[in-house]
Amino acid sequence: MKNIVTISAVVPIYNSQKTIAKCLESILSQTENVNEIIIVDDGSVDRSVAIANEVLKSVHGIMIVLVEQENAGPSAARNKGVSLATSSHIAFLDSDDIWSPDHIRNVKEFFQENDSFKIVATKYLGAPISYVGEIFLKKMLYKNYFLTPCVVLKKDVFFEVGGFNEEMSFAEDYFLWLSIISNNRGYLLDYVGAANVDDKKVFGQNGLSSNLRLMHEGVLQCYKNLYSNKLINYKTYIKIIFFEKIKYLRRIIISCVVKNELS
Repeated sequence: MKNIVTISAVVPIYNSQKTIAKCLESILSQTENVNEIIIVDDGSVDRSVAIANEVLKSVHGIMIVLVEQENAGPSAARNKGVSLATSSHIAFLDSDDIWSPDHIRNVKEFFQENDSFKIVATKYLGAPISYVGEIFLKKMLYKNYFLTPCVVLKKDVFFEVGGFNEEMSFAEDYFLWLSIISNNRGYLLDYVGAANVDDKKVFGQNGLSSNLRLMHEGVLQCYKNLYSNKLINYKTYIKIIFFEKIKYLRRIIISCVVKNELS
């Protein structure tokens, strides 16, 4: 007997008038529908909300929730969205990203057959990953295999670890995945489930991820939090800090090469 799986899509928006229509259309064009779409506007001053309402006004069979709040950052917006969700599972999608048409169907089928897994992710277009299969904490410490628009997780485990850390401005999603994986099973599926609307690179161009130094500091904060919470030992803590610093230098070099190619 298959497990009963319902899915809420949580979409934070902030001044997203250029991309929100395509984002929402990718949810509505899924080969298997989500049960509800929860949009949290984080203090937009453009037409994001009006465009979202226009796209969703004729939707039937899917619960639509749109709430507005003062600007508090994407973590607060996502936490708010999850707090309003009524489904068993949560699928995240950023307002400048889109889902592949079979994303929800594939993820839902996996959870129906594999109830012991609490978090699942897919691959992201433009972020090449050769590995497929179960993701353990040790593996996740050296590489973030879970990009937010590709992640679907069980709602209960989200609350168990406290949701997104609203005090972190960078790598807060990575810290959440690490916290979940430390005590739960996770899996990376072998297909591309999401992409950027404008084909933005994962790092090195526009957006939060373009600030490599702050992203680096955010990752170091993740490791510090894990060590403080006794989820990793001191030896592992020192090892992954050293490894992250090497990766940081590599990112800087790659970013410089990309910028030179674009100029």
